[in-house]
Amino acid sequence: MRRQLLLISALSGLLLYGSAAAASAASTSTGHSSAHASSGHASSGQNCVAQAEPDGSMVQPPVTCYASFSASIAAATGGRIQLPARTAPASVTSAEIASWNADPSSTFILSVDYKDANFNGPSLTWTQTQSCGSFQAAAMPNGWNDIVSSVVTSTGCANTLYKNVNFGGTTFSISRNSTVASLGSFNDQTSSEKWCTSRPC
Repeated sequence: MRRQLLLISALSGLLLYGSAAAASAASTSTGHSSAHASSGHASSGQNCVAQAEPDGSMVQPPVTCYASFSASIAAATGGRIQLPARTAPASVTSAEIASWNADPSSTFILSVDYKDANFNGPSLTWTQTQSCGSFQAAAMPNGWNDIVSSVVTSTGCANTLYKNVNFGGTTFSISRNSTVASLGSFNDQTSSEKWCTSRPC
């Protein structure tokens, strides 16, 4: 009888241990799924900064992304422009960008691309260390190919969007000091860009 009780007790312990291990594994799996979903959601709201390459360069510009639009503008201007934390990307005008570019010793903002029409969604701020000349991006930064739907250009800098990498295919040209709330049929088509002092680039 005692032997049977010991056997039952041992089996019960094994069953309890197995249940606890299974619950722990399920919890860990759920945690990973939740983290991935959160990470994906965060990346969909990123605001990025990239430096355009000199004319002739075929390098794909690297990109750095931030959790808010204000943080991306602070990074793009070397901390000189500190917007309120909740500044909406759509609130920034080409005239405002021109005022940020007034200091020639600072980084120059060439243009801002937006994922959605009407200057909404994630943004990509293009910079250079000098005022507008001849700059380019032979391929869009990671995560930005076939994404752009609206654009703001700065004073003195025009912008041409290209359907293909390396400036191939159809184009969409934007004048200096302009805001284009929708690219129409060119929405989600941009694979490379150029900047220059007058359109088309």
